[in-house]
Amino acid sequence: MKAKKSVKEMTWQIHQARMRLTPSIELRKKFLEACYHGQLQAEKTNIEGHIGRLQPGVRKLYLQKRLEWLNKK
Repeated sequence: MKAKKSVKEMTWQIHQARMRLTPSIELRKKFLEACYHGQLQAEKTNIEGHIGRLQPGVRKLYLQKRLEWLNKK
């Protein structure tokens, strides 16, 4: 029968697990930020391409406002 782990052993195991997980959490955060910025850039490019072909009107105004909002971010 195994003896119960001491608090010191449990704390050490948690510390080691945290050390292993920290790099993967940071990589995930960087990945999500890169995806988000890529998505914004793709949307800006798409909107800019549509604005040039549109007649003056509500849709063109909407796309211009959307592009201004994206550029503020």
